[in-house]
Amino acid sequence: MWVDRILLVSGVPSGYVHATRECVLLSQALGLGGLRRLLEVHHRLDMQCFDRIAVGQPRDDELVVDGAGAHAWLVAPTLIDLAVDVARKCGRVDVHVHHVEDVDELQVVTALARRYGSNATLVGLRANAADDRAVMRMTNLARPRSIEQADPVLREALRNGFAVHESLWKATYDLQKRALARDSVVSRRHAGPVIMLDDGTIVGRRPNDDDFDAKMLRSVPASHPETP
Repeated sequence: MWVDRILLVSGVPSGYVHATRECVLLSQALGLGGLRRLLEVHHRLDMQCFDRIAVGQPRDDELVVDGAGAHAWLVAPTLIDLAVDVARKCGRVDVHVHHVEDVDELQVVTALARRYGSNATLVGLRANAADDRAVMRMTNLARPRSIEQADPVLREALRNGFAVHESLWKATYDLQKRALARDSVVSRRHAGPVIMLDDGTIVGRRPNDDDFDAKMLRSVPASHPETP
């Protein structure tokens, strides 16, 4: 939820937040940049350059992707879709990627591919400001039948969580709060899946919503008056 909020604050369209969030969390789980890199680059997660991304297919089993300077987390979801599609048709595809920011983060593709019944291997990676590029080989496999097969990295993270330094956790917490409305009676009445109307009527999930406590409306700090 925190990562989703940070991505929304950064300007990532809501329809693309889920896919980008998976890249961030897998990055953390794989020991890559993860949450720390998200703090560093969140203001540069610019989707406007997507209009300039170019994809070529010199051969049936080869793709060439010019990322137009987009961050690897933004390129990876679409890259996976294209590569999996070609791998299913041809059995294998080599993907050459260049002009991508933080190109080393494309390593998350190796975990994402498992979800679609594919095996991805980075056979070449050059991460430097002058000439960032990566070569990925995607091979089609049988579809996964369990979460252990589909995403062992995610399963391990769900079971044991992430080890995150206190200062990093606090920094992400502070950043994600920018997505929230100012604390007031109005914002509290519209929190979650329900709305409390002026007459006290609750509109939303029935018969009861365990997350909603009407008593919280009494404890809005005096320093945060209700705003329209």
